[in-house]
Amino acid sequence: MQNRKPVIVFLIIWLCASSFGALERISVENGRFVYPDGEEVSLWGVNFQPSLGWEYERFIKAGLIDRGTFDETSYYKIIDEGLWEIHQLGCDVIRVALSPHELAYFDGSLKDSPNMRTLDYLTSQCRRMGIYYYFAFINELGANDKNVVGSLMEDLNGRGKISYYDWLIDPDFIDRSQQYINNLLTRENIYDSVRMIDDPAFCIAELVNEPHTPAVDDPEAPFHEYYTLWLKNKKIPNTEENFQLWRKDYTLKYINQMCDFFTELGCQAPVAWSHKWSMAIRHNGGDAEWQASLNSKVPVVCFSTYPTQGTVYNYVRDTQKDLRKLGVEHNSLPYLQASYDQRELQGWANEPAFRDKAHYVYEWETHANMTSYMYPAMAKYFRAQGAQIATMWTYILPKLSNYIAAQHLLNLKSTPAKSAAFIAAGKVFRNTPLYLSYKISGEDEDYFKNTATDFKVGTSAYADDLSLIYSGDMPRRYVDHLLSADRLKDGFERIVGVGSSPLVEYDGTGLYFVDFKDSGEARIKILPDCEWLRSPQTGGKMLQENGEAPEEDDPPYACARDYYEIARKNRMLPSNQYVSDIEHKMTIMAPNLAEHIKIFRIEKTEILPVDLLSVKPPSFMAKPGTYVMKPYINY
Repeated sequence: MQNRKPVIVFLIIWLCASSFGALERISVENGRFVYPDGEEVSLWGVNFQPSLGWEYERFIKAGLIDRGTFDETSYYKIIDEGLWEIHQLGCDVIRVALSPHELAYFDGSLKDSPNMRTLDYLTSQCRRMGIYYYFAFINELGANDKNVVGSLMEDLNGRGKISYYDWLIDPDFIDRSQQYINNLLTRENIYDSVRMIDDPAFCIAELVNEPHTPAVDDPEAPFHEYYTLWLKNKKIPNTEENFQLWRKDYTLKYINQMCDFFTELGCQAPVAWSHKWSMAIRHNGGDAEWQASLNSKVPVVCFSTYPTQGTVYNYVRDTQKDLRKLGVEHNSLPYLQASYDQRELQGWANEPAFRDKAHYVYEWETHANMTSYMYPAMAKYFRAQGAQIATMWTYILPKLSNYIAAQHLLNLKSTPAKSAAFIAAGKVFRNTPLYLSYKISGEDEDYFKNTATDFKVGTSAYADDLSLIYSGDMPRRYVDHLLSADRLKDGFERIVGVGSSPLVEYDGTGLYFVDFKDSGEARIKILPDCEWLRSPQTGGKMLQENGEAPEEDDPPYACARDYYEIARKNRMLPSNQYVSDIEHKMTIMAPNLAEHIKIFRIEKTEILPVDLLSVKPPSFMAKPGTYVMKPYINY
C-alpha cells in the first residue's frame, strides 16, 4: 500500500497556509510576458526534475537509493529541501523535464507511476511556495529501445524508440501525444485536487524539448516517405531547396496544429517553440524551423546557451588537454558577444521580426567548470536577447550533490561561489531592460551597471542600493567599480558573499547571508564549508595546489567514453563533504550596524551568547549556522 503520510502533512499545511491563487496568470501581449495588470514578467530559476527517472537513477547509481524501491516519505523530504534551497537562491520559477515513456501508455493514457506521483507532489509544493513551473511535454531523456515498450514513445512499427524526426510529422504519434497532454493537464492532482490547466503557477506550455528536423534528405529514413508524398502533392522535384521548404512547411503545420489544440483544450498558459542552442541554425542545416515559428501562431520562442559546450568536447578528445583546467584556461565571455552579433549563432533572437514573440531561456550553464564569473554576464546577455524567464540546467538535489561530478552543476551548499554568482545574476536579469544592446567592456572582463565580472579573477560581484553580492574575495577593481562613497557610507540591507569584502571579512569557504534591519540589528546565516574530495568536473582526482595533475592520476581521456568511464568508476564515492564544526573568524564592518551590539547563536530552541574578539568592528569566531547581532545601550 502507498505511504500517504506526505499527503496528510501537505493537506494540513495547505489548509493553514492556502497560498493557491497567490500567483497571477501569465499571458503574452505584444511580444512580452505580462501579468493581468500589464506589468512585465521577469522570472529567474532552475531546471528542477525529481520526477524524472533519469534523475532518480542517479541517486540509485550513487548508492543513495536501492534499485526497485520508492520511498515517498524520504524522497519528498529531499524535494522539499531542494525547493527551500532554490528559494534561498532567489528562484521563482522551475522547468521540469518530462519523459512521456515514464508517464503515459502507448495510447496516451496516464500511468500511476512513481514519476507521476512525484510530479504531483512537486507541482503542489510549487503552488504552496509561490513558485511558477513549466514543462517541455515531449522529451526522450532516459528513454531507450527497451524501456519505451508499451509507452507513448514506442515506435508503431516495432522499431523500438520512436525517432525524434517523427515527433512532428507522424499523424498517429501527434494524436497520441495530444491525448497524453490532455490527460496530464486535466487530471486532478492527488495531493490537492488542482488541475494543471486551472493552475496559474503553470506558466508555459513548451511543446517539444529541442525539436529536430532532418538537415538533409535520407532515402533510407522513415521521414523520406512523408517528404516524397509532399513532393508528389506539390508536383515539384526533389532538390535541396525544396527539402528545406518541406521542413518549414511541416514544422509550421505542426506548431499551428498544437497551438489550436491547446486553445481548444482551454489552456491559458502560453504555448512555446524551442530554437535550441547557439549555432543551432548551422547544426540543423538552415533556418527552416526559425522561419516556420515566425509565420506560426505560437506566441513564445525559447533558446538555450552553453558557452563552453563545444570546448568541452574538444577537451575530452585531446589527450594534451585536461578538463579540470577548462575554467581557468578558457575565457567564455567572447562566446556571448559572438552569439549576439551573428545571426546563425543566436543573433536571430534580437532581430525585429522575432520581437513579436515573447522569449525565454529554457536551459543555460557553463560546462565543466567551477568558476563564477559568467553567470551575471549571461543574465545581461539573456536580457539583450529579449528573455524574460531563464531556468539554469540543472539544479542538483540535496544529498546527490555530495556524490556528483558533472558538466552541469549548481547546488546551494556544494557550489558556494556559483551560488553567489547565480543570486547576483538574478539581480542583473531582473534589473536590465529588454533588448538593451549587448557589449562586453573587454575581451576578458565586463564591468557594467552594478556588476563586475572578470575571467582573470574567476569571480563576479554585484551591488545596487540595497544588495551587495560577491562570489569570492573582492579585488580592488571590483571595489572601485561597485562601492561608491555613498554606498560605503549607507551600507546595504543584505550582503551575500563568499570570502571577504570591505564590509564583511570571513575566513571560511561557505556562502553566507547577512540581513540588516533599520534598528541596527543583523541576522547572519552561514552555510557549511564545502571540501571537494574528487574533481567536480570528471569525478577523478583533484588537481594539485599548483594547478597540475597528480603524478598518480587517472589515465588521460581521449574520448567521451573514457570521460564517462572515470565518472562511473567513482560515482559511489563522495565527491565533496560539508564541514560544519570548524570555526572561522568573521568581522562585520557595515555602517548600518548598531554601534554597540551583542551576538547570539541560535541552536534549535536555544539562543546562546557569543564572545566578541573585538568590539569595533565586531569580530567573533563563527561556524556554520545562524547568528543574530542585537543592539544594546552601553552606559
